[in-house]
Amino acid sequence: MYKFFQQTLLVFFILLITACANLPIPLQPATPQVSLTDFKLVKMGLFEQNYRLRLRIKNPNPFALPIAGMNYQLDINDKKFARGTNNKSITIPASGEEFLEIDVASSLMGIVEDWQDWKSVFKRRFNYKLSGDVNVREGGQPMPFEYKGDVPLLWGGEGTPESK
Repeated sequence: MYKFFQQTLLVFFILLITACANLPIPLQPATPQVSLTDFKLVKMGLFEQNYRLRLRIKNPNPFALPIAGMNYQLDINDKKFARGTNNKSITIPASGEEFLEIDVASSLMGIVEDWQDWKSVFKRRFNYKLSGDVNVREGGQPMPFEYKGDVPLLWGGEGTPESK
């Protein structure tokens, strides 16, 4: 009887381990790719300017990614330009992309205050870095992102078709 109980218990544990091995492991979502696609001046003031940034958010995951908001910082020429928080909810489809517009306020003086020649300011390209965290709904951990690029301040800056 004891030997039968021992064999039954052994078979039960083998079945239990086999069943647990077939359970799906919860996937840690891959970080979405966030990039800056447009940068518009909305309102110009002497001390403060308002901008609208258009972000492209790509989901590299094979499942939809529900975003509950984001924290972001935009640096231009390695100087802090704007930062903020956005709580817009958006769902990025599996292996797809969505666009999100955010408004920021900043002072252009902060990034050009040390330049002597103001004419050259409007004809040059600016390096920028967009970084922050994307907050996932349903209690997921914030996922960091970073994107770097360059852009002319005005159309006709160095490297644009209009300047040639």
